[in-house]
Amino acid sequence: MSKSATRAPLKTKNTITGIILKNTLTVFNLVNLILALMIIAVGSYKNLLFILIAIANTLISIINEVRAKLIVDKMRLISEQKPTVIRNGKPFQISQENIKKGDIIVSSLGDQILADSIIREGIVEVNESFITGEQDNIEKHPGDHLISGSFIVSGTCQAEAVAVGSDTELSRLEESAHIIKTADSKLFSLMNNIVKYISIALIPIGALVLWSRFRVEGNDVTTAVTSTVASLINMIPEGLILLTSSVLALATIRLSKKQVLVQDLYSIETLARVDTIALDKTGTLTTGKMTVHDYTLVKKSFEQALASILTHQITDNATISALKQKFLKTAKNDEIGDILETINFSSERKHSGIVTKNGTYLLGAVEFITKDKSIIDKVKSASAGFRTLAVVKKQDSDTLLGYVRLEDEIRPDAKKIINYFYKNDIDIKIISGDDLDAVTKIASRVDIKDIKGFDLSSEKDHDYETLVKNYNIFTRVTPIEKKHLISALKKQGKTIAMTGDGVNDILAMKEADCSIAIGEGSDAARRSAKLVLLNSGFESVPSIIDEGRQSINNLERSTALFLAKTVYASILAVIFIFVPIKYPFSSPVEMSLLNFACIGFPGLILALEHNTDRIKNRFTRNIVEYSLPVGLTISISMLTLSILAHLNIFPHYDLATTAVFVTFTIDLILIYWISKPLNLLRSCLLITIIGIVAGAFLIPFFHNFFDFVFLTPNGLIATLIAIASSVVLFEILRFVMKKISTRVFDYDDI
Repeated sequence: MSKSATRAPLKTKNTITGIILKNTLTVFNLVNLILALMIIAVGSYKNLLFILIAIANTLISIINEVRAKLIVDKMRLISEQKPTVIRNGKPFQISQENIKKGDIIVSSLGDQILADSIIREGIVEVNESFITGEQDNIEKHPGDHLISGSFIVSGTCQAEAVAVGSDTELSRLEESAHIIKTADSKLFSLMNNIVKYISIALIPIGALVLWSRFRVEGNDVTTAVTSTVASLINMIPEGLILLTSSVLALATIRLSKKQVLVQDLYSIETLARVDTIALDKTGTLTTGKMTVHDYTLVKKSFEQALASILTHQITDNATISALKQKFLKTAKNDEIGDILETINFSSERKHSGIVTKNGTYLLGAVEFITKDKSIIDKVKSASAGFRTLAVVKKQDSDTLLGYVRLEDEIRPDAKKIINYFYKNDIDIKIISGDDLDAVTKIASRVDIKDIKGFDLSSEKDHDYETLVKNYNIFTRVTPIEKKHLISALKKQGKTIAMTGDGVNDILAMKEADCSIAIGEGSDAARRSAKLVLLNSGFESVPSIIDEGRQSINNLERSTALFLAKTVYASILAVIFIFVPIKYPFSSPVEMSLLNFACIGFPGLILALEHNTDRIKNRFTRNIVEYSLPVGLTISISMLTLSILAHLNIFPHYDLATTAVFVTFTIDLILIYWISKPLNLLRSCLLITIIGIVAGAFLIPFFHNFFDFVFLTPNGLIATLIAIASSVVLFEILRFVMKKISTRVFDYDDI
């Protein structure tokens, strides 16, 4: 069974209630609530500042996600194709959500089946691979069953809806087998693992820390509880998950202004990591519009045969439209004979036609409608890089009636987009159903480099992994072959984006890491894609990649801030279980100041900064090279200060203020390192952070609120020595960790 089904109607899965619950009912919010209740129980109310920050983070995340959802839902309603239904003998265009049992739904090429239904009129070919896993198209006749989620690849029909909404077979499969493919977010998956392990460790560590605080001589209940809460709140990187969802939600909002519909939030991250993009020529390099360049009449019946095929052809695409515009006006009366059967176009057989009492007339790519080598050679030699369609009469032998040369309209910005891909180290593969000469001609016109093409119709059995290594243009490709090519690229470790606009692209789009549909494409293609270009402008793709790169690059930097805090808080919590001396941070309110000034505020600013550099995949390296050195430096410094205070080298009441200043200095150095090279914004950020902490210390109200003290001479000397030694220790540890990470990480894991 396939794991890539798409259900109708197309809506965001998350409701507003679901978004609120998802962001509110988290493990970390539960932990914060328990810690807040502990503070309330001992009456130290000013130390509840951390819970206000947690609430603010949650609200910001909810607001951003709800705002993004409302925008996306609005864009989906605008872009949603309204199906035609027949009620009481009259046709209506309605919203997909309003389809009712008993409605007669009109479906044609490119449409997705929106309800379980039974065909009443017409013959169609249907692809049910998303539901059954079978790749072959299935011909359906009146009385046959259509499954919601499948799509029409040929023909048109009228079908009666027998099950809608949650009663459909697709909905039942979703509930029993979970066939909807979940988002693949490397960054979010790693963060969730970090959260999971910290959550597991938090409860036993918290209990042991509280027990150890009561063992310290001179600690009363209030002191024990507040110091325990101070040690535990730093272990929670709650802002990291919220920051990630907020950054991606804001990227979704910005992309909506460029008419890009983001149907999967984490597809922004995936596209940012793409190193290979597979383009279907139509709709990407070209506008999708075709014009007849010229035609060659071999037999007098050519125009009549072509006009008759077009007249009875229910498929409507760019090629058929161009041919109809040219030949239906010039053709004479139909003298071909009575039509016995219509052969509708499909991307599998690559031809259409009619069957009459005088013979079968086929229109299509010459190699797909005849095996007569002389006919094939004649048409091929005259193609000269144009899309060429022949009309062949099949009776006792094949007779060439004539052929038409069509020309694609190149997108005016195609060269600029191709150049963008090359500049950003993104490899380009063109996968098309057209003739090799026609595609290579277009590729050369848009400056594709090192053109090496392969016609897949020339052989039956293919080594796809060898093909994708040796060629960058593939032609005469069937839908299943497109999928195999994408799969071969993925097996080579490539991160693939696939663009498409028709039903022949859907299997490959589903196989790709990130799929992009052209807004003017088929309904089924838009539903299958993670990103939809509503204005059908392929020039939006660089904007999407840039948005993703900005989000991921900046989150990689900000992550170092959040996890550094988690590292040193966890180390200190474990150390002070076994060392029965005064904990350096006396209350949560001090940690709230550090968390805001050195983590939350700079993390947000850095996460929203413009940054479209190529993804460096340094998430784990940043943890090793920055978070661990900072965590170890602060842990060693805090333990040393606590021991010195315990030995009365400087007064106990100086310890908390000294600890804040030393921790702040190391955090500031970390912010400096991850902000390099400094620009105006980053320089102002550093100055602002210094100003926040200086103001908290010097302004009397905040000085008292945060329990600061003016240091004694011994306390001041201890602080300065601790700062100086901590800076040296951090630089040593950073150098060592960088050497270790260079040897351990010989590849980028995220």
